[in-house]
Amino acid sequence: MGKKLPKETVKKEQAGEAIVRAKPKEIEILGLVSKEIDTNSSALRLKPYIALKYFNSDWQCFSDWENQELKQFSKFITTLSNFTWEQVYKSGSKIPKHGLAYTKYELKDVKSEALKARLESVKNQISEDINFFELRVDQNKLRVHGFQSHSAFFLIALDRNHEAFPM
Repeated sequence: MGKKLPKETVKKEQAGEAIVRAKPKEIEILGLVSKEIDTNSSALRLKPYIALKYFNSDWQCFSDWENQELKQFSKFITTLSNFTWEQVYKSGSKIPKHGLAYTKYELKDVKSEALKARLESVKNQISEDINFFELRVDQNKLRVHGFQSHSAFFLIALDRNHEAFPM
């Protein structure tokens, strides 16, 4: 016979109060910060990965990108995953920006109305506390927009021609 669930746990789940616990391996795989770790300092040491949960091709799709641009995106994924979040943030220094060129911004400053609407949609789904930023895919115009949560970079939109903030 299988293991029985405690009645109290079942009642909580039925009431919509399910308790979700991350296992140590999930914490490691997903780059989560366990409650035993100081979240302020440890999140900076995590290595980013890209999550597509909030990506939507309404704005731009990978099929809009040319072969060479897709290769640059693949290189970007490798570069990003070799950094820590602290290194990503430091790439955004104003003088001079380098590498990934982390650039935090306010939605009101986005020039493309279509992209702004896409970002606002995600913000409304999640939280007003989201900090959006863009990262360079290459040194020309290729950019990506999203936000960070723990280790994950949630990619929301591609920006092939740097339309959010035209040069």
